[in-house]
Amino acid sequence: MILKKMIFCQLILCLLFSIIAVTGQPKQIAFTIDDLPLNGPQFEPKRLQKMTEKLLASLKKNQVPMVGFVNEGLLYGHNDVDARISILKIWTDAGVELGNHTFSHLGFKDATLANYEDDFIRGETVTKMLMKPHKPRYFRHPFLQMGNTRELEDSFEKFIGERGYKAVPITMDTMDWMFLASYAKGLNENDKAFQKKVSDEYLKFVALKIDSSEKISKELFGRNIKNILLLHANELNADNFDALIKIFRDRGYQFITVEEALKDEIYRFPDKYAPTSDWLGHWAFSQGKHFETPQPPDFVQKIFQGK
Repeated sequence: MILKKMIFCQLILCLLFSIIAVTGQPKQIAFTIDDLPLNGPQFEPKRLQKMTEKLLASLKKNQVPMVGFVNEGLLYGHNDVDARISILKIWTDAGVELGNHTFSHLGFKDATLANYEDDFIRGETVTKMLMKPHKPRYFRHPFLQMGNTRELEDSFEKFIGERGYKAVPITMDTMDWMFLASYAKGLNENDKAFQKKVSDEYLKFVALKIDSSEKISKELFGRNIKNILLLHANELNADNFDALIKIFRDRGYQFITVEEALKDEIYRFPDKYAPTSDWLGHWAFSQGKHFETPQPPDFVQKIFQGK
């Protein structure tokens, strides 16, 4: 009887080890959100505060850690600087860590290194003040554009590294910035039915992007990776955040910090350099592979293009 139990336990252990070998790491993802305090067309602080509080209430309820990347240039030019800084402070009061996304959302592709570094420095003034006594430690490349050469990017990352920053790439993108044009149209026209249509299509697309990213990760690395998700601070996400989080949760994802995600070895530079901080695209290029990825519905693309 004892022997049978021992054999049974050994079989169970073998089964567990087999499952681990097949699945690799558990499904894990770190949430990041760009263009704080507001992505897309700008509107008045009262509406912005409502949007921000809605997003943060969902984060708190669902216990999802997040890093928010700030474009400090968005705080100016509307004669309401103090109000917008106060709204940005709501993020830090809620425990969200803020990072640098340059001052003017400057793309590295067409900028000199000196200009890019200058925009980085200009982009940390308010963020550093709001983060006290802590210091900002993360940077996100606007448009996911890294330096045109590995040497240029190394120079920039050395520059920010000396100031305590680390660049944060992504592995998953919901393309919410494209859906936002359609959602804003529905909001501006007070068309509830169209808002719901856009929201439903957006959430369907998120599910497709998750499936696509998982497939690509397994083809490139043979396992689940510690993903980093790119989102943007806008009303589309604020109004759909609970549902978006549920999609990840229903697929078995654990929500982790950016710090934990970056421990995955996939976040080291691939052998062949490409000027993008989309890490799945970067690794695919390095391995000579190309993957077709889902695209938003035609009507979403046409509205985004102004057609």
